[in-house]
Amino acid sequence: MRLAPVPLFFYRSPADAVRHAGNSALLTHGDKRANDACRYYSALIAGALLGYSKDELLDKQFYIDRCNEGWFGGSEERVLDPEIQNIVDGSFKDKKGGYVDGIRGKGYIVSALEAALWAFCYDNNCFRTGVLQAVNLGDDTDTTAAIY
Repeated sequence: MRLAPVPLFFYRSPADAVRHAGNSALLTHGDKRANDACRYYSALIAGALLGYSKDELLDKQFYIDRCNEGWFGGSEERVLDPEIQNIVDGSFKDKKGGYVDGIRGKGYIVSALEAALWAFCYDNNCFRTGVLQAVNLGDDTDTTAAIY
């Protein structure tokens, strides 16, 4: 997930941040899943920079409200890949135990994004704690921690 510079640059125009982040994924990953994951993650970064709280960012209503504000384009673009939608709906919240509950820090975009958001959700508002949680999941630790 090399997309962080995109929403950092475009956060004042969140729809542009989301669109350009999706386009950046298409350079190397042509599938909808990767595109949607990058679009959603860029919206979270832009939202954080715009002052949305952690609780707001991790609530599925964040996606719905940002869709209504046009961040995710037209109606066809708003329909996410089912695996990404599952993350938007908070799949990671039901897995408090992390690894024991199925959170895996693998290079596969769905696993990596879910793992990073799990670490963010349960980091006790401490960056160090979150990074350690992400890394301690094992597997592709640098990817998970970088996304976190």
